[in-house]
Amino acid sequence: MSETPGSVLGKSNIEFVIKKSYDLSDYTLVSGFYGIGKCGFIAINHMVQRLNAELIGYIVSDFLPPFLSVKDERMVLPFEIYKYNNIIFLTAFFEPYKYEHRSFAKSVVNWVQKNNMKRIILIGGLDSRLRTDEEVLAKAVYSSTYKEMYPDGEIPIMDEGLYITGPMALVLMYAEINGFPAIGILPYAERSRPDPIGASIAVEIVNDLLGTNCGVDELVQEAESIETEIQSMEGMLQEEKDDDESRDRGMFL
Repeated sequence: MSETPGSVLGKSNIEFVIKKSYDLSDYTLVSGFYGIGKCGFIAINHMVQRLNAELIGYIVSDFLPPFLSVKDERMVLPFEIYKYNNIIFLTAFFEPYKYEHRSFAKSVVNWVQKNNMKRIILIGGLDSRLRTDEEVLAKAVYSSTYKEMYPDGEIPIMDEGLYITGPMALVLMYAEINGFPAIGILPYAERSRPDPIGASIAVEIVNDLLGTNCGVDELVQEAESIETEIQSMEGMLQEEKDDDESRDRGMFL
């Protein structure tokens, strides 16, 4: 059986590279990862662009995805950190590598607490086939501390028997363990494809929570191009995964 470095202990060196010193006290971290409908990825990247947020740093790690892209004549790295008013956006252009999901999530929560930020807002998605009430557009998961600090949350709690997986689940877990306020916003979305409509619901919820004014019309208008871009990125990630597995099979018999 082959072992990838870090896969046994699930540990990885995670470093936050910030361009200069910032006082982030009372800021809110907003982030999202790939998941159902790719709502987290779509919503966060849309808000960063629409609000013209300032790029202030990056996250680098032992398993940093070996991909970069170009947008607006600059390189786009896998994990970037943006600032807008009293909000920090963490963009995950690619999904964190599976062997460092736990280290990544734990480091994010620790970094937020170290900087005296006040809460975490995460965006995911729920399979629209599970929707029982057409008037309910999203569900949510709240950490205990979040419910204590913000008792008037209007988003219904996720139904029992359903599960959140991946980095989003782990960030929420560490927030709960550390007694830190965090919420996971889960708009209903199409499971089989990127869903900009679901992402637009999440953006509107974040607007309500943070008082931002980020429009969503572009998400609907650019749905086809967004889907094509994400499918291209997923294809590259699958090729990298296949190459890794091929190398493992060749080295370990």
